[in-house]
Amino acid sequence: MNKTTLYATIIAIILMFVSLVSWIVDQMTFAILSANLGVLILAVATLWDNRNHLTK
Repeated sequence: MNKTTLYATIIAIILMFVSLVSWIVDQMTFAILSANLGVLILAVATLWDNRNHLTK
């Protein structure tokens, strides 16, 4: 895992915790947005890291 993928994963995990805290303090819109952004970043980072193995 290279540094860029590691940083993207850390940012995605932080966004997931931000989403959880937002949900606890009853900020539903921000919780949904931050969770979706975290999932999107994690999916893109995973696909980018494994892009060479997808075509084989």
